[in-house]
Amino acid sequence: MVMTTMKAESLTNDLAAGEEGAFQHSSLGEISYKKDDLLTFPQGLLGFEKKKRYILVEREACHPFQWMLCPDDANVGFLVVNPLIFQPDYSPNISRRELKELEIDNPQSLSMYVIITLKEDFSATTANLSGPILLNAEKKIGKQLVLLDDSYSTKHRIINTD
Repeated sequence: MVMTTMKAESLTNDLAAGEEGAFQHSSLGEISYKKDDLLTFPQGLLGFEKKKRYILVEREACHPFQWMLCPDDANVGFLVVNPLIFQPDYSPNISRRELKELEIDNPQSLSMYVIITLKEDFSATTANLSGPILLNAEKKIGKQLVLLDDSYSTKHRIINTD
């Protein structure tokens, strides 16, 4: 799991529609966001159950990776990526109950990410395939799954070195 250290210049908890919030990220600079950018995780993320709101930040230099940052806590952020980019056959079991929790009406609105652990030697970088993050892009609701089978690892190398 990659956590970032951020210095918060302005953290806005209650944005009205159309209002913006901003904070200073130690690596990415100033991050501005609108209320519509906020993703809500009703159950939080594993180990961060009290952190319910995040934003996805894209930077061209980081593509295809994105940052999922918590605007309510200047010390919480994760590097994430769509797992199908490096694992095309990735197909975790997603229950109807989980889809219902995400209020999925349209399958096209479902996005999936995994958390990346970035290593100094990039070939050793891993992804947590046993804890995918699902997002309802339309309703801005997210959930991290805990896969109970042994099909996927928490430390899956994203670059095959064989």
